[in-house]
Amino acid sequence: KYSNLFKSHELNQISNNNVLELLKKGESFDLEFKSTLRKNLHTNEHDKKIEHSVLKTLVAYLNSDGGTLLIGVNNNGEILGLEQDGFPDNDKLNLYFTNLIKQHIGSEYLPFIKYDFIKHDGKDILKIDCNKSHKHVFLKNEGEEEFYIRNGASSAKLTGSALIDYISNKFEKI
Repeated sequence: KYSNLFKSHELNQISNNNVLELLKKGESFDLEFKSTLRKNLHTNEHDKKIEHSVLKTLVAYLNSDGGTLLIGVNNNGEILGLEQDGFPDNDKLNLYFTNLIKQHIGSEYLPFIKYDFIKHDGKDILKIDCNKSHKHVFLKNEGEEEFYIRNGASSAKLTGSALIDYISNKFEKI
């Protein structure tokens, strides 16, 4: 009966240690930090550009070699927590985030995106792990489709011949 409690606590401890290691590592090709999911910390307003920044990182990971995104952490690796986004609880944030993925990336890519809440020093972080997709992935944004890849520690938008070359060389022929 109590062994499940121990395993859950042990798993949370492993995840917590994992996050601390990631924070020490800093941003890279396969690791990025975002302060919030939807709130602009300068204006204190919900901002679609902040959501877009999160989603383009996920699409870039899917189109490249995968990676991890930590939300609730600033660029310096300082844990801010998810409270800034103003969700009543993590279940509401989870639902909102899942709907963002469905709407802007596509439900078919949900199996490539695993996420979990990790508590550290009383603050929640959303840890998102993306696997590489075997099919090219576009971000739907304001009626347009955008294509991103990882370029160093950032996400780069590809268009035109660069987009065609990347897709033809990177992905399996369907």
